[in-house]
Amino acid sequence: MHLMMDDQGGNNAVTREYRKGNWTVNETMVLIEAKEMDYERRMKRSGDHSEGWNKPTELRWKWVEDYCWGKGCLRSQNQCNDKWDNLMRDYKKVREYQRKVAEREGNDSKERSYWEMEKNERKEKNLPSNMLCQIYDRLEEVVEKKGAQTVAATAGGGGGSDPNIPNISYVMDRPTMCDDSSDSDTSEHSDSPAKRRRRGGGNGEGTSGTPNNTKEVSTAISRSASIIAEAIQASEEREERRHRDLLSFHERRLKIEESKTEINKKEWMAWLMRLTSLLIPSLL
Repeated sequence: MHLMMDDQGGNNAVTREYRKGNWTVNETMVLIEAKEMDYERRMKRSGDHSEGWNKPTELRWKWVEDYCWGKGCLRSQNQCNDKWDNLMRDYKKVREYQRKVAEREGNDSKERSYWEMEKNERKEKNLPSNMLCQIYDRLEEVVEKKGAQTVAATAGGGGGSDPNIPNISYVMDRPTMCDDSSDSDTSEHSDSPAKRRRRGGGNGEGTSGTPNNTKEVSTAISRSASIIAEAIQASEEREERRHRDLLSFHERRLKIEESKTEINKKEWMAWLMRLTSLLIPSLL
């Protein structure tokens, strides 16, 4: 555990003991849920396109930390920030690899799915060695949902739209991620929205040209959603890097102040000892 003073507003400060070491699966799932809730919270507050998005990054991650603590995940905002960066980096690598495997599938490619590879084979391909299927699926749900919400927010206020569009926006060009025969720890996620969307076939594949047009619209919207979501993610990552740089600057400044205080303390003690050495003979 790592002790740290946590400013709760005003002059009140609460000491939190932050857990250190590797993240558990449960802690990781709580963090993903916290980021999902944070995004939804900011989307709801951004009706005027100003209040929700202009919040300082450090305040957003403070909210994530508080949410995690409420769920028993005793991590600091910096730990949450770093872990989320690592999660998204690994997720993007696996997603891109799976996409390439799916594209080559019809060309008699012998490329194996990420989920079929051993750890050493994953490392050889410069892929994350220990990404869990249940965590990947949960991240995929959040990314797809974020993209769809962004598209909806961008198109909001445009009046009545085709009732099929909300469903179409969720149809992302994703390859099959992992077998349905995964272990019991992940089986409870088998009916998750992301898996249902991947298993869902072409309901109403058609007898006329309309389904083809719908498919084209679906593809265009899903790609737009992905691009927008990744652009937002990149922007947030830049803000988070600035936040970490700012924290690092404050930490360095604090160390300098502590060094100055220590030097002043030593000088004061030396002066006091000299004064004492001068006074003692006169008193004797």
